[in-house]
Amino acid sequence: MDQKLFLLPVSVAVFFAFGKMNAQNSNTLIQNYYQKSGQLTQKNGTSNNTGVIILNEDPSKSLGANIVNVQQTFNGLRVYNALGKVMIREDKVVSEKNDFKKDISAAVQGKSKERFSEDLLKQNLNLNEISKVDYLPNVYFEKNGAYVLAKELFVSDKNSSDVWHVIANAETGEVLTKDNLTLDCNFTHEDHLDNESEEHMEQHAGFGSDVTAFAGALNKTSGASLLVPTNASYNVFPLPTEAPTFGGRAVLNNPWDIAFSPEGWHSDGTNSYTNTRGNNVYAYSDQNNANTPGYSPDGGSTLNFNFPFDEGRYISPFTHRDAAITNLFYMNNKMHDIFYKFGFTESARNYQTTNFTNLGMGGDAVRAEAYDGSGLNNANFSSGYETTINGQVYLAAPRMQMYIYDRIQTAADPISRYQYNSPAIAVSRAKVMTGSASFGPLLFDGQTVTGDLAVSAPADACTQPALGSLTGKIAIITSTGCEYGLKVLNAQKAGAVGAIVYRPTTDTPATMGGGASGDQVTIPSINIGKTEGLYIVGELGNGNTINATLGNDFNGFRHSSLDNGIIAHEYGHGISNRLTGQGYSCLSATNSAEQMGEGWSDYFALMLTTRPGDTSALARGMGTYVKWQPTTGVGIRPAKYSPDFGVNNYTYGNTNTVTGSHAIGFIWATMLWDLTWKYIEKYGYNSDVLASTTSGNAKALQIVVDGLKLQACSPTFIDGRDAILQADATGNAGLDKCMIWNAFAKRGLGVNASAGVRATANDQVENFDVPQECKTSLATQDVKTADHKFIVFPNPTYDEFFVGNLETSSKEVQIKMFDMSGKLVFSDTRDAQSKKAISTKGFQKGVYMVHIKQGDKIQTEKLIVR
Repeated sequence: MDQKLFLLPVSVAVFFAFGKMNAQNSNTLIQNYYQKSGQLTQKNGTSNNTGVIILNEDPSKSLGANIVNVQQTFNGLRVYNALGKVMIREDKVVSEKNDFKKDISAAVQGKSKERFSEDLLKQNLNLNEISKVDYLPNVYFEKNGAYVLAKELFVSDKNSSDVWHVIANAETGEVLTKDNLTLDCNFTHEDHLDNESEEHMEQHAGFGSDVTAFAGALNKTSGASLLVPTNASYNVFPLPTEAPTFGGRAVLNNPWDIAFSPEGWHSDGTNSYTNTRGNNVYAYSDQNNANTPGYSPDGGSTLNFNFPFDEGRYISPFTHRDAAITNLFYMNNKMHDIFYKFGFTESARNYQTTNFTNLGMGGDAVRAEAYDGSGLNNANFSSGYETTINGQVYLAAPRMQMYIYDRIQTAADPISRYQYNSPAIAVSRAKVMTGSASFGPLLFDGQTVTGDLAVSAPADACTQPALGSLTGKIAIITSTGCEYGLKVLNAQKAGAVGAIVYRPTTDTPATMGGGASGDQVTIPSINIGKTEGLYIVGELGNGNTINATLGNDFNGFRHSSLDNGIIAHEYGHGISNRLTGQGYSCLSATNSAEQMGEGWSDYFALMLTTRPGDTSALARGMGTYVKWQPTTGVGIRPAKYSPDFGVNNYTYGNTNTVTGSHAIGFIWATMLWDLTWKYIEKYGYNSDVLASTTSGNAKALQIVVDGLKLQACSPTFIDGRDAILQADATGNAGLDKCMIWNAFAKRGLGVNASAGVRATANDQVENFDVPQECKTSLATQDVKTADHKFIVFPNPTYDEFFVGNLETSSKEVQIKMFDMSGKLVFSDTRDAQSKKAISTKGFQKGVYMVHIKQGDKIQTEKLIVR
């Protein structure tokens, strides 16, 4: 293996002297704390063999404390998932919590293997080929009450984009636990991928990314020899535009934040680039699914990335790839700059080639792959890892894979994926609708496969046809009986060069999921319906020969690289994974059935695409662009995001009945969305979250990021809620405690809610109670702001606004609105509990004065109507 490309152990001496000294001070403080506190003492009363090491330290500006992630050790080796979190302020430990083990005893084992054979790994992980295997130092893993010596390794599947994080018995190679670092997000307009057969259907998204790191863990002294950014311009869909259906493109000049990207977007501390590459991201096309940098647009010496774009039924998405990759580059950089401000910095393990502050580790900028050739209708993110273990840095860069999305097809206008070549009677037949496969080659760039058609024997190919029986043929297979991936794989083993799978009961084709075998498939396949399938079988059964070509017509397909919501969602996986616990594998559904990762990603996408004039009354869909819905559509989630129970009535109890991490995450994001509008109601709104740290939406985004940093590995909804409450207590003196409790309790995450067993998906108990101190109608935490002022939001507004921070009392509220000539244009009297919007439709654009009176309190605010 090339160490420069994936795993890079380097000395921590490369860190800047201050960072090293700070880590030394923290290490001494933490070691003394644990020695005196007895937290490492075992049940037998000893602690001689146990200790802790520091994995990561993050000085948090918003919390005013250093957050230190530590791990318990036994006999000098890490104990798997025995993690702790320490907060240090003014050289004192102010908070500590841990999941340390209290009864560690080493199991008797034979000789430990230095490394496992590739054949053993393939067998134990059910893989056909492996591209890379990388090891971290050994760990102790608890099995049946004893702790076995185990190896921690990362295995990259050559035939898919999956990267498996594996803990395996050091002696036998037995897999003790595993999870996939690649997080797939099926944004297709299909309800699900059909994996198994006509009788067995379940959701599956079989795409991913193989992690490949940039060489080096680079740091650079802040302010020393910084390259001056060269002016650059980009024609993109600028935030908060969500996708092409939400608004047009615009040319942006130098859109970076110089405080967070000090050399702009095209330099990495050493090199300057004229293509879509820089310190934060390298965006390029990977149409051949090579998992290596391919084509990237070049802006020339003037860095002018103004490329034409259009889309339509008869336009190929590849025609305008320069525009799409430019947008992907822009959005990844924006995610970097925005979340840097909210705490996803170098010390928090963010994604950069060079770390200019000399904190954290460099060498892990995002590799953003557009037009990925491994599938359709999807996107994924593999977060990689960066950690220090016993003075050595272990580093793997992240990768984002963005796919193209097929168009809506009808019987009158099907998607063409096949062509009869002979006989003439077959050539003259009208085309029928087809479904794609999430496995095997996609046949980009005019690639085709041609062969005579042959019916598989057995017809369902659930057992392998005779060797050589399908050599050079395109196999015809019925969809009943077993997984699609297994069917096509068996045909491949019998010599087939392609496969057409038909559904014998309906003319509606399926999008075929790969199941357990799809990763081994290397031939193309498509799905068709009953009528055409039975026609082919009948003709071949009569002794006729049919020759056909498999190939894709991509005209009318859409770009995921133009959907800022999807890009934000994928990058969000990187944020939530890097900020939680050890920075990798802590948001695995293997360890916690309440996997909230999809929720944080949806939430980040919502926050960055909220437009001026949006209010809580506007219900938001997710993924409407790729689902070919209007902007007002429901999208890909069970309901729209809205605080209104008439629109979205999902509560914590629904986590027991929904299926999959996307649906569970949707409920978590619903709670965060509710909480955000409470913050906006209290503190006001600014459509640009970077403009003011005091706006309600900026405060909400900040506390969610801080909560990610404070929560434990494998968190439940309860842990996520408590981490946000802790962030409020630490960074805000608990001023919003009751507001936070009320928002979560509204959705069943009240004080007596229970997560049950982490690994169990249906034992959650909801509760709608808040702490006693928050039950009084005049709870000060629920009404207090820094200056006790009423607020008017959103401001500026387009068609309506709200008045917030009203006293929760029986005093009526009088609201009057005057234009700049002093003319009264609106008047209303309401009770303090009213949340009704005030419409400005029909008002002339301009500045108005809003007069608010409640009891003895009178205030006038300026409002801009656009």
